[in-house]
Amino acid sequence: MEEFNYRLLCLARDAREFTQAELARKLNIGQGTLSKYETGLLAPPEDILQLISEVLQFPVSFFLQPESLYGFPPFHFRKRKKLGTKALNRIIAEMNICRMHVKQLCVSYERSDSGLIPEVDSDQYRSFSRRSSVEDIAQHVREAWGVPNGPVENMVALIERNGGIVVPCAFGTDLLDAMSQRVDGMPVLFFVNRSAPSDRVRYTLAHELGHMVLHTLAFKDDETMEDEADAFAGAFLLPSDEFTPQLRRFDLAHLANLKAYWKVSMAAIAMRAGRLNLITPHQKKMFWIEMGRLSYRKAEPNEPPAEIPEAIYRMIHFHRRELGYSESDIATLLHLNIADFRRLYGDTVPLRSTIAPPRLRIVK
Repeated sequence: MEEFNYRLLCLARDAREFTQAELARKLNIGQGTLSKYETGLLAPPEDILQLISEVLQFPVSFFLQPESLYGFPPFHFRKRKKLGTKALNRIIAEMNICRMHVKQLCVSYERSDSGLIPEVDSDQYRSFSRRSSVEDIAQHVREAWGVPNGPVENMVALIERNGGIVVPCAFGTDLLDAMSQRVDGMPVLFFVNRSAPSDRVRYTLAHELGHMVLHTLAFKDDETMEDEADAFAGAFLLPSDEFTPQLRRFDLAHLANLKAYWKVSMAAIAMRAGRLNLITPHQKKMFWIEMGRLSYRKAEPNEPPAEIPEAIYRMIHFHRRELGYSESDIATLLHLNIADFRRLYGDTVPLRSTIAPPRLRIVK
């Protein structure tokens, strides 16, 4: 029998939102015994492992994978403080499980992206470039990726075209719209909240892109990283040389028109206007009062069309169409039960005819 990975027992328990005491009761074993399983001091016998599999609804094979786990990205410190322990642990578990799936699917699927997501140390960047601000770095990324003037047509597609993979997840909270993660040997991953409004997802993806560009070589304090990521997102989605002359007046009617063009929320437009000093503090204050009065703070009207991630579905399509995997085969490959596979990846989407078919990688 392959070696039991105690870290994955903790992960599976967190994914199902059980405390250690709750799971011990369901398994009818002492919490001390379960604690030893979860810390690697003991390996569960086969009958207990089978019971753990049944209670947590993960195949036995899930617990035998030689996987390492990754924690919450450090630049989400403020969000982490607001989340309850169970919610936080479940989100971390889902993030790790989806990362493990992408890693497994990439074994036989060779991606053919045309670009990459750069890593920039903004302090060093200032030393050799005339462009010195985070906003300038955002414009440099737009230029490097060949983004034309005007709005980013599809933020999800742009990220996936340049080496990222956007993974839809069920966060179960509106405190997080997206997270990002850069792990050696893997594509850069962006985990998006399935239930978040599409205008917020576009902005949050740009914000996460800012973290991936700016904060994987050098970490700073949380407030600085959040401010820089916001500055990057605003500059990337609303370039100042185009946006500034369009802000002829600052009222909801005009912001709604700008939202339709730029495909970002009115809130994001107001934040951008404030950062560029195009509005007064009083105008900004009155805007937020009006947004609250209309109940627009959490969900605005006239969302842009949802942007559907395709990369992970392409990999699943490839396994089914080219490699002859059944739904059950892929669920087994990913160490999932069928219900979880359908919950995570059942929303398969039609593939664009312009996407070149992937090449089969020979695995030795």
